Amino acid sequence: MALLALPLTVAGETLRVGIYHNPPKLQLGEAERVSGILGDLLAAMASREGWQLEPIACQWQDCLQALQRGEIDLLPDVGWSEERAERLDFHRVPALHSWSQAYQGRGERVETAMDLDGKRIAVLQGSMQHDYLQQLLDSFDAGAVWVEVPSYSAAFEAVQDGEADVAVSNHFFGGWQGSEYGLRGTPIMFQPARLFYASSGGRQAQVLARIDEYLKRWKADGDSPYYAALQRWRGPASGSALVPPVVWWGMAALVLLLAVALGGNLLLKRRVASRTADLEKVKDRLSTILDSVEAYIYIKTPDLRYEYANRKVCEFLELPAEQVIGKRDSDFFDAETVASLHRNDLRVIDQGEKVVTEEVKIFKDGSRAFTFLSAKMPLRNNQGDIQSLCGISTDITDYREIQAHNHRLTFYDPLTGLPNRRQLLDHLELVTKSVHRSNHYAALLFIDLDNFKVVNDLQGLHRGDELLHRVAERLSEAVRESDTLARLGADEFVLLLHDLGEDMSRAASAAERVAEKLLAAILDARDVESSGLPTTGSIGITLFSGREASVDMAMQQADIALQQAKSAGGNSLRFFSSEMQSAVMARVHLEADLHQALQRDELALHYQVQVDGDTHVTGVEALLRWHHPRRGMVSPGVFIPLAESSQLILPIGHWVLQSACRQLARWSESKRTEALTISVNVSSVQFQQADFVAQVERLLDETGARPERLIMEVTESLLMDDPERVRDTMTALSELGIRFGLDDFGTGYSSLNYLKRLPLHQLKIDQSFVHDLLDDPVDAAIVETTITLANSLGLEVTAEGVETAEQHEWLKGRGCHSFQGYFYSRPVPIDELVLGVLPLPLDH
Repeated sequence: MALLALPLTVAGETLRVGIYHNPPKLQLGEAERVSGILGDLLAAMASREGWQLEPIACQWQDCLQALQRGEIDLLPDVGWSEERAERLDFHRVPALHSWSQAYQGRGERVETAMDLDGKRIAVLQGSMQHDYLQQLLDSFDAGAVWVEVPSYSAAFEAVQDGEADVAVSNHFFGGWQGSEYGLRGTPIMFQPARLFYASSGGRQAQVLARIDEYLKRWKADGDSPYYAALQRWRGPASGSALVPPVVWWGMAALVLLLAVALGGNLLLKRRVASRTADLEKVKDRLSTILDSVEAYIYIKTPDLRYEYANRKVCEFLELPAEQVIGKRDSDFFDAETVASLHRNDLRVIDQGEKVVTEEVKIFKDGSRAFTFLSAKMPLRNNQGDIQSLCGISTDITDYREIQAHNHRLTFYDPLTGLPNRRQLLDHLELVTKSVHRSNHYAALLFIDLDNFKVVNDLQGLHRGDELLHRVAERLSEAVRESDTLARLGADEFVLLLHDLGEDMSRAASAAERVAEKLLAAILDARDVESSGLPTTGSIGITLFSGREASVDMAMQQADIALQQAKSAGGNSLRFFSSEMQSAVMARVHLEADLHQALQRDELALHYQVQVDGDTHVTGVEALLRWHHPRRGMVSPGVFIPLAESSQLILPIGHWVLQSACRQLARWSESKRTEALTISVNVSSVQFQQADFVAQVERLLDETGARPERLIMEVTESLLMDDPERVRDTMTALSELGIRFGLDDFGTGYSSLNYLKRLPLHQLKIDQSFVHDLLDDPVDAAIVETTITLANSLGLEVTAEGVETAEQHEWLKGRGCHSFQGYFYSRPVPIDELVLGVLPLPLDH
């Protein structure tokens, strides 16, 4: 009745059925109809369901591939395996149960797997039988000549024609056709299999479900089409003819008379020989199975001597079986290993326990150590007495090593061997919970190496890693084993001190003493044999206790204190204070507001004019201004570093360049302003963008600005950072027509080399030199030398920060032809900008 309840969603459907020749299970019958046991079953189902079966003949391997490609809908006679189940769809109830067997021709004597060594074996191409036998022979260091064939009948024909010695097929085909080809079965039987109808890609789920229902119902009914098909295709047993019973009785009587004549003694001998031969076959088969298992199997006597050892055990001990049998563990392993194995074995022998445990085995010479998962159980006789121990061990050495390696990667820094951030946070979580209960103080110390980047740049990454390793060693020697010293990354270390008592001042003193020891340890880590810089450190400390303590709070406060220590010049320590927290939070809020400044239209460009010696305006410098809705005007010295540290300088810098280009495009429309230039400061963060050149090129195309009127001002610090990459970027922009000015010349790491190699057009003398040039001979000499140098290199020179007529005249008299400063104009919005020839202020 269950079948009738199924929806008829596939009635009338045409099913393309793959048919490969494998009688009696599957074949094409008369009129090209599906036939064989599985074919008849499918035909019976199809007649009830209204399916139209379209048989497609193919070889086994071709059938499988066609099924996966969707060229056929259903393939009968497919053995289930995990690997196939990942690619194919199966129903649940097996259609048939089968196994594989080897068949030999006349004159062959194959009784065990070892007898296959050197034989020509005909096997179905792409079958699991080939893979299994290959693996079996490999385990014996034996080999065979494989004759791959498209069908079982071709395999039997190969043996019949002398092209192979042994053929492999399922027992259905062998029992049905073996005698027809003159082949007989061998004792080599393997791979019990469950056979199914298979589809792929989820295309025939309803068909497979109906097949399941039919098989479940028909298997329970002895008169069903299922058993009718089995009876119809049952082949002759070993090819014997049908002989009348009277002949069989006559033959039996003749055999009986002959047996009496030969005597009971001869009969007994034959029975004993037959029994012995059977036992030997069973023993050989069992030995083959145990030697094929990828596990270490052994049996020990009650006095713990080896009574049996399979191939894996002998390979592990690197000894033949005869040199293992009769020996004890003490003949192979060290004393500690023997004692551990002895304890486990006696639990089995004396107490009858089943023991499952990990065992570490170390050889007597200490050369090798292995970890095994062992299961040991007692073997009892018919009376229930324990007569031996059977052990099955699996080598998990590699697994345990991988586990240990993964643990080290997860919780430890690979360079220094110290705990990493994850383990530190776990310990810090435990300590914060502890201080909640005890009200004892704990301390968190952030440790950072001063100028570590300079060490890497001057001496290389390898020497930098060596320094970090030495620092980690010195710091470890300076702290208690109960405290946690960790490496956060780069040159940052953290020390967690706990149980510092309930008195805050004493806890602070203890933390300070430890911090001073750490600073001394860092100094001691310097490589005295190298010419490197002295190694110093900065330390930020926070104390925490009570219910308010948390992991995030402690980490944040220690980091704030560290930044204070570094701001103090390094080689110092600082404790966290609430004033620090207020300053940091103000900075955080300001950065959050800066994220919204562009969207809220709070940013603007002001322009400061640049003039020639006759105070004629030749161009302007675009200066970024931020008008905060609550704070008013925010100094660029405050918000520009914030923008650079948070990567906000990228969208802001793009907006500045876009605004400058649009202004240049507007000026190009008038004869009065078309020759004006705009100088724009470009951040090193912008220069590090891989597509910076492409961005600028797009801006020029979109706005129509003339590139030769755009001057990008860069600083000496940018030129020092990856000079080759910076030079390539500047050269590419210069080829577009853009000019470059070097801002604040003389305040950084000045080098005549980059003046020669880089596409510079302009030097800007920093206002710090201009301010005192009339009173300070040193400043005057620097300015005069810079002007002379620029003129000799063919570079324009602009003096910044000019505030008086005297400075203007002095600079003009020394060959400077471009000026900028409050003497001419303060930075103003574009609508307040005065162009043309500027009158000199009367009060100067």
